[in-house]
Amino acid sequence: MKRALLLAALLLASAQAASVKLRPQGEELTRAVREALSALSTPELPVTLDASGGVILALGGAAPFNPDVAARVVTVNGERRIEFNPRGPLPLQEAIRAELARELRLTEWTPAAARTRLSGADLNGDGRIDLTDLALLMANHGKTTPVGDLSGDGKVDDADVRLFGAQYKP
Repeated sequence: MKRALLLAALLLASAQAASVKLRPQGEELTRAVREALSALSTPELPVTLDASGGVILALGGAAPFNPDVAARVVTVNGERRIEFNPRGPLPLQEAIRAELARELRLTEWTPAAARTRLSGADLNGDGRIDLTDLALLMANHGKTTPVGDLSGDGKVDDADVRLFGAQYKP
């Protein structure tokens, strides 16, 4: 009976959103980052910018850039920064996508890659959301473990099954 209820919850799952924590500095960079993230969004998994934390994104930097470098990662006062070369070899939008793909560990800049990586439902980390991940979720159902706790409430329960169901596409 309990398994049937869990499978029903899986089928009736609702969508969730992925919020990416980045701190772009300046209006031009903020607009470009939002535009890049919107290319990853789908109705099932909207991807939005959360500017309240995360790595700092800056256009330019204190040190001069090598003209062949589109962006660089530096640490300033203990904070990670991605600095984009304003005169770099790539247009700003392409440089942003390349660096954010690296930062978010996306295999490619597509909604499917974002769904797999940002949803948290790829429990075994193989780049796919599949029945193996569902098996891990079900094995941990009712436990207090981080593996399968998609909602972040400290336990694996029906809320996590619903979140998994929103991301699983057979």
